[in-house]
Amino acid sequence: MRIKVIIADDHQLFIDGLNSILAKALEIETIGEANNGVEVLKLLENGLSPNIILTDIRMPVLDGVSLTKTITKDYPNIKVLALSMFDQIPDVIEMLDAGAKGYVTKNVEKTELISAIHTLMKGDYFFSDTIPKEIENWFRQEKIASTASYLTKREKEILQLIVKGRTSLEMANQLNLSKYTIDTHRKNIHKKLGIKSNTGLVNYALKHL
Repeated sequence: MRIKVIIADDHQLFIDGLNSILAKALEIETIGEANNGVEVLKLLENGLSPNIILTDIRMPVLDGVSLTKTITKDYPNIKVLALSMFDQIPDVIEMLDAGAKGYVTKNVEKTELISAIHTLMKGDYFFSDTIPKEIENWFRQEKIASTASYLTKREKEILQLIVKGRTSLEMANQLNLSKYTIDTHRKNIHKKLGIKSNTGLVNYALKHL
């Protein structure tokens, strides 16, 4: 399946350059171009269905941040990759908060851009090497913290017992459940939070519960 993209930037020369790069990747197809966020939304309203939107931050009429917020809300299946000249912390955080799944600077290498598109398609996040590492770490921590609301009441209860050092068998006896059920809940907690170790779960619980 070819990856369908829309490119949004207020400089046509930059769009042309991206098209030239993406045209060499046979698995990627540019299905639309826009010079601002309003034009992107019109393309979507007219039936275009991209997998990914590559958007600049600074655009007239409707900028990349506002566009990303609308895409995240109204078209949740479409992923947004920010392409910008700016790599300052406030700009990156603003786009990530709006719902962007990746952030690369406009001096990105061709191979890195292709890699970013494929990474987003796999459901992962992508950050350009020029983005300060602390930003990526901050974002991943915020993402982990936001998942607390996705834990069920039972999972939160079990997480509290993990903090207290209870074993699965002890939890099973206390909650009148089978050890298998407890182990299943524990696996779900690890998966939802993206935390592999019990120590990591304890640290998370102490900060967020």
